[in-house]
Formats: sequence, C-alpha cells, structure tokens
Amino acid sequence: MSFRKITVKSGNEEFTLEVTEEEYQKYYRPWWQQKKHEQRNREAMEQNGYTEESYEAWRDNASEGVGIPDMELPGVDELVEKKLLLGVLADAMDSLLPEERELAMKVFGEDMSVYEYARITGGNRRTLDFRKN
Repeated sequence: MSFRKITVKSGNEEFTLEVTEEEYQKYYRPWWQQKKHEQRNREAMEQNGYTEESYEAWRDNASEGVGIPDMELPGVDELVEKKLLLGVLADAMDSLLPEERELAMKVFGEDMSVYEYARITGGNRRTLDFRKN
C-alpha cells in the first residue's frame, strides 16, 4: 500500500497528512480540483473587472451597499414620474430660442463645457454662461 504526503492549508494554519493513495484519489483530489476551479473562476472574474463582493451583492440583491447601481426594474410610480418630468422638460426645451436650445443640448445633454461650446461657435463664453443659467 502506497502512502502520500499532502499539505492542507487553512487560513494561517498548515497541516501535513499522510494518506493512502486510495484516500487521496477518493477525498483529497476532488476537493483540490474544486478549489482550483473556484480559484480560476475568481481570477477570470477579476480580470474582467468583476470582484467576488460585486458578484455576491448581485446574487443577494444587495448591490447598492457595495457601490453597484440598483439593477431592479423600476416601479410603475417611478416610470410615471419620469414620464411627467420628461414632458415638462420637453415643454421647457420647446419654449427656448433655437440657439438657447442648442446650448442646452450641448452643455447639459452632451456634457460639453461652456468654454468648449463658445470656442466652437465663436461666441463669448461669459454671454453663453449667462444664458445657460
């Protein structure tokens, strides 16, 4: 009967055991394969930008506590409120002059700075900034 020495690490502790080949094949090898499989999955997730914490938060539906935006579907009340606000915004945009509408779309919609917009259009930055507010 052949024996094999195996090392088991758990936290800061390390144990060396002597087991038979049969015990090794039956118990230790499948456990080792599972641990390696989990390790490779973790490494692949981290390479793709995911962390174990973010996966667990997503799985447990507690993602906001870890800094991940809420992935649940919005409720009917939220959708109605957003639709009403979009209607108000559309009315406000329609009431603007064409050049003011373009300024609002560039500065607020496309996150362009007033300075950049003034440089592109050839207008005065201070005048445009006054119109923005």
